[in-house]
Amino acid sequence: MKKKFLGILAAGIFLFVSLVSAAEIQGNGYIEVEEIQYYIQGKSLNDLKRMAEMRAYRKLAEELGELHISSNTVMKNEMLDDEIKVAVEKTVRGAKVTTIRDAENNFIAKCRLNLFGGQNSIANIVVPQNENSVPFPKPIVMNIDANYTGLIIDCSGQNLSTAVLPKIFSESGEEIYAFKYLDRNMVVNRGMVAYSDSATSGVQRAGSNPLTVQAMFIQNDCDVIVSDDDAQKILAANQKSNILKNCMVVFIK
Repeated sequence: MKKKFLGILAAGIFLFVSLVSAAEIQGNGYIEVEEIQYYIQGKSLNDLKRMAEMRAYRKLAEELGELHISSNTVMKNEMLDDEIKVAVEKTVRGAKVTTIRDAENNFIAKCRLNLFGGQNSIANIVVPQNENSVPFPKPIVMNIDANYTGLIIDCSGQNLSTAVLPKIFSESGEEIYAFKYLDRNMVVNRGMVAYSDSATSGVQRAGSNPLTVQAMFIQNDCDVIVSDDDAQKILAANQKSNILKNCMVVFIK
């Protein structure tokens, strides 16, 4: 039975459904799905539980395939590489599954996959090597009074899609936050950005005194554009407190 289960899981990982919407990264970096297996007469409870778990794994694999790596790359394209495909399959098998049986003997399975967190993470598979990172742009105005602990960009209402490697641009086109500026280990272990649906919760990464700015608009689904003035404030805060270098960034969706 275990071999059969793993075989179905492996098949599901590469069954990408065109109608699946782009996977959304939650909080500090995980994907979570939920599936239900309704009671089938003649099936044992153990069989129903396994069926619920397989459905959840399959849904997770489908959504993972639509995950944005960057604004121009999704996971299913990366997995055309056989080595990446095998590594992703192995990581998905390690996803945490919680199964609950309800009063009518239906089974609800939740499956959560952490994207970041070291060697056994999806990020370690898809984030490229970055041995020669470049320095952050310097702000035009170097002095800033506040000691900001992080950055929050309010993108609410602008249909922001989540991504493993998002970018921040100024309105004039300067790239002020991107993977090329960062230490790869930092990105793999914690991710470039934490995503939140609220300005009052899920923003802990930005610390107790964050710099908060409004996004002007979203570019290519995943990248955030801020005003030139706000870009300078962000760069000045980073110059003083390394908020970008340490990935202390939150996007509010």
